[in-house]
Amino acid sequence: MHCSKVTHLTLIGDSIFDNSAYVLGGLDVIAHVRATLDVSDRATLLARDGAVTNDVSSQLRQLPVETTHLFVSVGGND
Repeated sequence: MHCSKVTHLTLIGDSIFDNSAYVLGGLDVIAHVRATLDVSDRATLLARDGAVTNDVSSQLRQLPVETTHLFVSVGGND
């Protein structure tokens, strides 16, 4: 039996990732990411529009244990 590893991407930080308010009905970052993944893979958005560097620690506390890849974009609001 072949078992492939499931990928779970998690995005933390600010509006670079949590950009749905800025795409005027278009696809936001998390939708684009999910569209590129295999059906068994997952992507979680923990980033929040308006977040600053100090908010990253609270986002990390919410990190799913199954996360295999972590993407961070923060500092633009500092």
